[in-house]
Order: sequence, then C-alpha cells, then structure tokens
Amino acid sequence: MISYFKHFTYLVLIPIFISVHMSAQEETTTFGSDSIIQEYYLGFNLIPNAGGGLVNFALVKPLAGGKRKIILITQDDFVYQAKGKTKSLANPYKIDYFKKYNITNLSILDNLWKLRYTEFPYKTTGKAEKGWSQNIEFDYLPTAEQMEMLKKFGIEHLRDYFYGENAFRLLEAIQNPQWLRSYKEAY
Repeated sequence: MISYFKHFTYLVLIPIFISVHMSAQEETTTFGSDSIIQEYYLGFNLIPNAGGGLVNFALVKPLAGGKRKIILITQDDFVYQAKGKTKSLANPYKIDYFKKYNITNLSILDNLWKLRYTEFPYKTTGKAEKGWSQNIEFDYLPTAEQMEMLKKFGIEHLRDYFYGENAFRLLEAIQNPQWLRSYKEAY
C-alpha cells in the first residue's frame, strides 16, 4: 500500500503540483499581444534631475484626480521603447512612434532643454550654447507666450510631463522650422 501511494505521488501528484506552480509563474500576456491594456505612456518633462540631466524621461500612468504615477527611465530606454524595440508597458503593441509621428532626427531629444533655457545652464569651458527660451528676466523659464505654445501639448505647468501623443506631437513640432521659429519669437 505504501509503495502504491509513493508511486502515485511521484507519477501523478508531483507533476500536478509542478504544473500548477509553473502556470502560476507564467506571464499571461506576451510582448505585442492584442490582449494588453495600455496603462502607461512614454513621456518627458523639462525639470533638471539629480544626475545632472535637464530632462526626465519616464513612463507615465494617468490616475484619478489628475495625478500620475511616474517611472523614470533613461533617454536610451525611451528611444528603444518608442521604437518598439524592447518590451514596454507604454508600448505593448511595438509601434514605432518616431515613424508614426514622422520624427526623423532623434537628436532633438538632446535639445529638449532648449525649450526651457535661454542658454545651457551648466558652466562649460567653451562658448555657451543658446537655448530657445527668450525669457530675459528668468533665463531658466520659457516666456509666458512660449508656455502658451507648450500648453497645446498637454501641460499646464513646466513641471508637468508631456506624454503619450502630446509628447510625440511636440517632438514632431520641434523638427518643423516654422514652429521652432514661432517658438523662438514668442516673447
């Protein structure tokens, strides 16, 4: 009887326990699956960070009451996720957002700080690089007119995040010389 129970345990019960354990650990959705609900969006804001960067890239999850959950990511992570090249909570369908919004020059990501500053804020040994802000009184803030232009991309305050479609529409606009000229002349 004990031998029978021992064989029964090895042959039937242990595989069942292993199967239950393995299925509990399995991922229920796959990268690019149609069954995924997108809760996060790729985004950025124009606030300096502790690492010396002038822009924060993030995954942004809108919450009730206008609040947001923010997961900071690197600029490289932003690019890979926006291109659909890596698994992303903000791009589960692997869409190439740069292609979708006709963003052909990714160096604009390195120039986002220019939306906020009149010149590069850190001391360098060379000539100071000019920003696009025209605020003479506060060289670290866009003018009121420039803020009005930025509000069209979903922010109310400079600390807010541009995210989702608004973030990519802004990147697309920055590439447009006419929009950029209008921004530089908004004072």
